[in-house]
Amino acid sequence: MPRYWIMRVDHREAKNFLWSELKAGRLRQGWGYREDQKLETIAARRKKGAIITDEQQDAWRGNRRMLGSEPDSIQEGDLILVPHLPEDRHWSIARVLGPYRFDIPKKPKDYGHILPVALLSGDRPVGFKAKGVAAGLRQTMRNLSRLWNVDHLGAQIQQIVGNLGRSAETTDVEEDRLEALLRELELAGLERFKFHFQGAEFEAPCVRLLKMLYGEANVEHTGGRSENGADAICTYRDPLGVPHRVAVQIKMWTWDADWTRPLEQIKKACQSYEGITSGVILSTSERVTPAFEAERAKLQKELGLPVRVVLRQELLRLFIQHLPTLVAAEAEPEPDL
Repeated sequence: MPRYWIMRVDHREAKNFLWSELKAGRLRQGWGYREDQKLETIAARRKKGAIITDEQQDAWRGNRRMLGSEPDSIQEGDLILVPHLPEDRHWSIARVLGPYRFDIPKKPKDYGHILPVALLSGDRPVGFKAKGVAAGLRQTMRNLSRLWNVDHLGAQIQQIVGNLGRSAETTDVEEDRLEALLRELELAGLERFKFHFQGAEFEAPCVRLLKMLYGEANVEHTGGRSENGADAICTYRDPLGVPHRVAVQIKMWTWDADWTRPLEQIKKACQSYEGITSGVILSTSERVTPAFEAERAKLQKELGLPVRVVLRQELLRLFIQHLPTLVAAEAEPEPDL
């Protein structure tokens, strides 16, 4: 399994040079401006108990784990995030291809410590607040070390790597994190709905939601063999006192709504129940097909009343908004008579 690291480089004084080297497959680190600062040389002297110069100590202190023979060190296949290169508040992401080597460039005469890498993020680094970047990963940027391990964030880094190159959103666009959280809650909510309810079982929580929206006494659960096209009938009066009755069909579908059976049921409900003024289909489908939408519009015109489809996102948001009230209402004991 790969390990995960963050390596700060000199992105102020030598950004252009270090970026060109990284694109060429060489991740360079500073404190490597003398031949005796080669990490193998320092490691050998330490093993013998020989004197270490201040320059060697500076090189060793932050770069030791670039040397694969050292304990807890970077190995081939590991992933490294390089902050602020080539842009501030962005990471470049590289995979280590081989062992450490040392080569001082002619200009500038520093940055001799090298790891051979493949630049996974290419010319489009990942923004600190881009889509899919977890808060825990951003918080690591407060660390001022040259090199540190972030194995505990491996799953988050792998997710970012998996999204590289798919769209500009994964690298450049900052998103509203609360909006992202809401989408994630919706996805998780759908999976838990599928765990707790299947098929006709989904009617019960939907009817409870309708009773909360319209009032307990204003919702009749009509679902079953003799439903006559409606799983529920909701009755209410608008602000001007005009009465309305809504015929509701409930469908727990995981595919795009394309089967027109619910529309036929709404039509039957309008023929079977007096005073129906609108029809609504509650569905866990993510979207409707063009053919379904055409049939919905056709039925709406035929009946002369609104026929609306409430799809997955809107339905899940209603549940997320009202679930605490629904649960509390169900838990309240009935009053003594």
